[in-house]
Amino acid sequence: MSDTSASPAPPADDLEPQRHAPSTGRIRWRDSEAWRSVFRHPHLDTPRGRALQSFSNVFLHVYPVKVPARVLKNRYSWRLGFIATVLFTILLVTGVYLMFFYTPTVTSAYGDMQRLRTGVGFGQLVRNVHRWAAHLMVLVVIVHLARVFFAGAYKRPRQFNWVIGVGLLAITLGFSFTGYLLPWDQLSYWAVTVGTNLVSYVPLLGAALRDLLIGGEQIGQATLQRFYALHVAVLPVSLAVLLLVHIWRVRKDGFAVRRGDAGSFAEAASDPGAGVIVPPTTPANADAPRVRLLGVVDQESVTAAEHPADDTVFTWPHLLVRHVVVALGTVAVVLGLGVAFAAPLRAIADPSHTPEPAKAPWYFVGLQELLSKFDPLVAGILVPAGVFIILLALPYVDRNPATEARRRKVAITLFTIMLVTAVTLTIIGALFRGPGWKFIPPWQHSYLEL
Repeated sequence: MSDTSASPAPPADDLEPQRHAPSTGRIRWRDSEAWRSVFRHPHLDTPRGRALQSFSNVFLHVYPVKVPARVLKNRYSWRLGFIATVLFTILLVTGVYLMFFYTPTVTSAYGDMQRLRTGVGFGQLVRNVHRWAAHLMVLVVIVHLARVFFAGAYKRPRQFNWVIGVGLLAITLGFSFTGYLLPWDQLSYWAVTVGTNLVSYVPLLGAALRDLLIGGEQIGQATLQRFYALHVAVLPVSLAVLLLVHIWRVRKDGFAVRRGDAGSFAEAASDPGAGVIVPPTTPANADAPRVRLLGVVDQESVTAAEHPADDTVFTWPHLLVRHVVVALGTVAVVLGLGVAFAAPLRAIADPSHTPEPAKAPWYFVGLQELLSKFDPLVAGILVPAGVFIILLALPYVDRNPATEARRRKVAITLFTIMLVTAVTLTIIGALFRGPGWKFIPPWQHSYLEL
């Protein structure tokens, strides 16, 4: 026989914090209907209030509600992924500003660059910031990828996110390379000429790929138009989509932190840090079902329960405050570089006059140095393609479950050799090569081009 005397369930609104009008009878603007239609929950400095704010705010919802406390430490990731995102945002903002004053034609591009220097408000500064943000983004993405490898954070269940990261590196390089041509000066023209010539060495498809990329026998109007379309539309959209998926997978796959006595990184719930504690996944329970948090409710049970130790903290304000500080610091650094160092602008592009030395952009100059030693097919195609294939296959080939460096000596040694070789070739090509690709120390004469 059912108990009809039980009190009815509270209405849904009772789950939200109650708002009471001030005793003065005057409704504050935060209690107005317009404000509440935008911000569904008031600012409450309580665990439940912070969770409600995160669930109901589209910007805060990008983050998990809670994160492991170790994520707050700078040495956890050095915030490299977030810094790269900030740099990408700076590129978008400054790039849109520059688009208002730029026409992608060979007759107008160089003149537009000149007018940016003298006739547009803050034009030169914005271009400087844009260029330095592009250089720094390439560097930060490479360092971020290396840090993830050395930390072993590419291992299960984060294999696919590593693949996405490698894709982001490739798009970042293409993003910077296509923008390099847009000033249409001697530096950009011949740097892109050196870079696109490598495509010709692709077996069977080299000539077709080069014609598709530059649109003719040599770099001209078709090339500038195609590079502009790639730079302002195709690659930014591709990078933004992959970046969103990358951030989403970080949240869903869990943060790469060790918990308890786990020998490798713990596999968190499908929504890590959202208030649900799931034991670390080990080979014995690797197929255990995952748990999803569907909402925030009040606890009504009075039954004693033993709770596991909670090593998480709320994203708001702990992680977000740190991200704001890092973002402001990144903007300050890029702005400082933009004030101190002007983006170069050489003479207008002249296909009949080859400057000495004609160097590729600094992130490709290592390949140019390799080309001076080996066959172009090997140095320009097989080596870079092989490196990217190895990076893509790495999380699936490396079956060692350990993440500690002392238990991954072979993998770390091979990766370090590859990284040191790439850095050495880049330094030699950028700093120690002069006319005729002769070895000239930078303290005698610097031929560095940025």
